[in-house]
Amino acid sequence: MRKLMMAVMAVAGLGLTVGCQDRNKVQQEQQDVAEAQRDVAQERQEINKEVAETRQDGREELTDAQKDLVEEQRELADAQHKQMDEQNDQAIGGSGNTMNKNDTAANVKTEEVEGTIQSTSANTIAIIVPDKNNQVMRFQANQQVQVMKDDKPVALKDLKAGDEVRASYQLDPNGKMMLKSIEVEKLSAQHPDQQKK
Repeated sequence: MRKLMMAVMAVAGLGLTVGCQDRNKVQQEQQDVAEAQRDVAQERQEINKEVAETRQDGREELTDAQKDLVEEQRELADAQHKQMDEQNDQAIGGSGNTMNKNDTAANVKTEEVEGTIQSTSANTIAIIVPDKNNQVMRFQANQQVQVMKDDKPVALKDLKAGDEVRASYQLDPNGKMMLKSIEVEKLSAQHPDQQKK
């Protein structure tokens, strides 16, 4: 019996020893995992920091590029204005006149025509003029053109082929017909049941 008790105690002691070794091994593995997690967290922080710095650098570069673009656009606009002024000066000076640009603009004659719209777009319009043997006159338009329909301002593109109109225009220094104003007459070809007064 004593031998049996000794054998049981030996087995129990062996179990405790093995259990302690297993526990130590588990604790070591847990420490290794915790250390690996700390390493990953630290690497993640470093990556996030690098990403933030890269984004900041990218934003600064984008801001600088936008500033450069605005400056280049300003310089281009200045150059275009200067070129237009020089062309106007040459056109005025080349004709032998000593007038300045404002005098010339004030002396430009405004012409009027009546006709029917053949076609229109955002910056051009073609009008068939019966008084000129149904000649098609093509006009250039800019943002300052006054466009009226039914006594209300509208956009040039809102006018339709077939509308009867009265248009005023001027010739620019290059000989182009620049539209100044256009008005749709209240009774147009699109409404034949109404008669003109």
